[in-house]
Amino acid sequence: MTKICIFTAAYREAHHTFVNFHIENLFEGSASVCCTEEIGNQGSTRNLLVRTNVARSPWHKLQVKLGTFVRKRRKLPIRGIYGSERSAIINFLQAEKIDVVLCEFGCIGSEVAESISGTGIPIYSYFRGYDATARLSSAKERRFLARTVPKLKGAFFVSRYLLNNLAQYGIRNPNSHVIPSGVNTDEFVPGQKNKGTFLAVGSLIEKKRPDITVGAFCREAKTHPRARLTIIGGGRMLTQCLAIVKEHDMEDQVQFLGEQPHDIVMNYLRKSEFFLQHSVTGSNGDGEGAPTAIQEALACGCVVLSTRHAGIPELVTDGETGFLVDELDQAGFQGLIKSALQDEIDVCRIAKQSREHSVQYLDNRALIKKLEGVLSRATAVEALS
Repeated sequence: MTKICIFTAAYREAHHTFVNFHIENLFEGSASVCCTEEIGNQGSTRNLLVRTNVARSPWHKLQVKLGTFVRKRRKLPIRGIYGSERSAIINFLQAEKIDVVLCEFGCIGSEVAESISGTGIPIYSYFRGYDATARLSSAKERRFLARTVPKLKGAFFVSRYLLNNLAQYGIRNPNSHVIPSGVNTDEFVPGQKNKGTFLAVGSLIEKKRPDITVGAFCREAKTHPRARLTIIGGGRMLTQCLAIVKEHDMEDQVQFLGEQPHDIVMNYLRKSEFFLQHSVTGSNGDGEGAPTAIQEALACGCVVLSTRHAGIPELVTDGETGFLVDELDQAGFQGLIKSALQDEIDVCRIAKQSREHSVQYLDNRALIKKLEGVLSRATAVEALS
């Protein structure tokens, strides 16, 4: 069996459900993990290297200074893997007899490729959003990506949008694959829908524009007292969203639940008719990849009302598995909510097609087999060379 090491930032990070799924399921759950930090202490027996715990040799600081000096001269980001940390990683990979490395997020992939690509172990990186959008606003980061992406054995993208976004800067890897994170379609299934229920799930941050979602609902639902909007997630825009609800005197129809466990999110998705997400490109260039919450909503037969942003149109076909408006089209978004409240949307048809699309194209067990196939071929090629 292929022996894989997964590089990630925080091991057991609750928000990174897709990373945790890969760790627990790729190659029958046999992955070793190299991470920056470990979240919690759950008694895992998995072979793990925590980079921040690596003992530093007396020469480590000098090696870091030399490495950062070289990076500065090349006008590249100074963060990197140097000295004792680099040695510990290489020793760990050799001790674990690793055949292939998968880096979750492009930022980590670049660092790993720059540091250890010379070891001969095939290195892949998964790009998911920020790492192929906002990161490109920095000339240093673009140079670093242009230098490191070709060093990868291959690259994965959760949407074709992200692949194309890198390509427009001349950053390409010939062995690139588009594989969304997906969703377990046996767990995320439609339930008994409550009429007039709307749901939004995700961080309350600029690129998701929760203020537009809340404002549009409040303006339209005033004349529909049985309509309800539930918002799951926290973030810096919470205060602004609460103020909008208070301004419209809609406290009885809009509830904020904050961050919730995955099973609670799943239960709300099962019983909600509509899923709202007004994603936009942030002022820093940050964008979505292929939002997990939208994939889960489709699996649960929600009617998705969203935007033509990043990889969302690859998930939602306008008029077939949901409805889309342009970014920042507040009137158009409000119009979709109005149509929903006035029963102008064929909810049963859209929900059925959303569910069918999810089962056919977004089941994470099928997608992980596709991922394993690519990674296994890489190790087979290395073995023959």
